Amino acid sequence: MSTSPSNPAIPPWTIKRIFLRALLTAFVAFIVVYLGDTLWFHVRYLFPAAGPATGSVHRVRLLAIPLKNYKMDYEIDSQQPEEDVPCAHSLFSQAGMRPCWYVKRHANDPIPM
Repeated sequence: MSTSPSNPAIPPWTIKRIFLRALLTAFVAFIVVYLGDTLWFHVRYLFPAAGPATGSVHRVRLLAIPLKNYKMDYEIDSQQPEEDVPCAHSLFSQAGMRPCWYVKRHANDPIPM
């Protein structure tokens, strides 16, 4: 008579294999999405009829000036109070520009001095 159970638990090498396959699948999916985003950006950049590839976000420049005792003073920039920040209509940074969704989200952040 055998003392081992008839249905042993999942061997550890199988869990490792599943984890590695999931990691590889996630990596391949990321590469496919990144390459598709880059291709779509360049198609729109070369053929403007396909849609705008770049845009801009209007923002007010707010300066964060450090004071004594770790306090901050916030002032609007007197030399250039407003600006248009260029951005790319894509998921990832393209052509040296940040994506518009990121720029819109951080448009009101103060500029540290």
